[in-house]
Amino acid sequence: MTHLIDILTNPINLIIIIPVLITLVSSLVTRYTRERVIKSFYSIINSVELISGLLIALFLTRGILFDKSNQFFVYIHNHMPETAKESLAANNIYTYLCVAFVVLLIVVLLIKLIMYPLYKHIFGAMAQGIYKVMSSMNSVTRRIIAFVCSVPKAAVSLISICFVLYFFSYYFTVPRLSIWIDDSAVLQGVYRTALKPVIESDIAKKIPVIINDRFVSATMNGQEVKIAENIRDTLDSYNIKVIQYFNGVTLDDAVKSNDEIDKLALELTAGKSGEYDKAKAIYKWITKNIKYDYPKAKQIAIKTEGTKSGSVICYETRKGICFDYSSLFISMCRVNGIKVRLVTGLGYSGLAWGDHAWNQFYDSKGKKWINVDCTFGVTGNYFNSSKFNLDHKGDRVQEEW
Repeated sequence: MTHLIDILTNPINLIIIIPVLITLVSSLVTRYTRERVIKSFYSIINSVELISGLLIALFLTRGILFDKSNQFFVYIHNHMPETAKESLAANNIYTYLCVAFVVLLIVVLLIKLIMYPLYKHIFGAMAQGIYKVMSSMNSVTRRIIAFVCSVPKAAVSLISICFVLYFFSYYFTVPRLSIWIDDSAVLQGVYRTALKPVIESDIAKKIPVIINDRFVSATMNGQEVKIAENIRDTLDSYNIKVIQYFNGVTLDDAVKSNDEIDKLALELTAGKSGEYDKAKAIYKWITKNIKYDYPKAKQIAIKTEGTKSGSVICYETRKGICFDYSSLFISMCRVNGIKVRLVTGLGYSGLAWGDHAWNQFYDSKGKKWINVDCTFGVTGNYFNSSKFNLDHKGDRVQEEW
């Protein structure tokens, strides 16, 4: 009962469920006529075409953009407009979606052309035949058949709404909406069973980020309250040190190390020269040995009081959230003499944008700051990744050591 109440009190769940219920219920109450039977029959055909076209289009898009081993896909990629290829090289998410949309249009058009003879010579007669057969049935049987036939249309509505919500959450950062999306049992269920298997790629991964963490300002009447940030900026301009708290601890406390951490950090970088190779060795160890602490992530989203955070607790327990990963990376870099930063902003979980923390270190050889995300590193390469900006935004350097 409690689970049902949680579902009904989440607006995102209602946005998804209501259109689907309307489609299903209307199939039971709409009056039985010849026109309705024929229309329902063609609706099923159209739904199957759209779902098939979408799956084929997603497969082809991923192949064209990411599969370098297939000559067919390589040929298409090589003959794309230069502006599109340059935009892809710059990891422009809009270009990925434009390519997917164009491929979908072509696939649907081809399916329509292939199916046209069937519409003209077969489907019309089939629809009439179905009407005659159903006319001899009783009312209950007809309603059951109508309900079953409405399922494909309802499925298309369900997936379409979820796709819209999914991509809207990518482009527009709305704190309250992100929380609803993240808490939506219906959307997450559809995501796991229908969306994730076909859209999971380098563009969107299901990665742990904390929704509604304590890195951003509170909200009042839908507007962000940036008083604290404004005070900090003013004090910064006068070179006045501001003591900040993250997850219940100060940054100075969070990045404190101990003898064990220092010893391990030096062992990991032994024989390596240059900040880049040393930082990479540290990154690899953290991503392989530290697990994401989901219970802590849920707790920290509610309150930070009484929560232990930082480098030492992360190392000792071998688990933590993004702030802990980042703190441990900082501690290990500092003992190796590597200039390092704590960066906060937004990270994309594959379902919604959430508050997140990561690092940058300075590569003196390349003379640049390099992005590193040990938390996301458990799912793929996030050490100087060319696609880093696809799922990170709003970055702000909190401190530099």
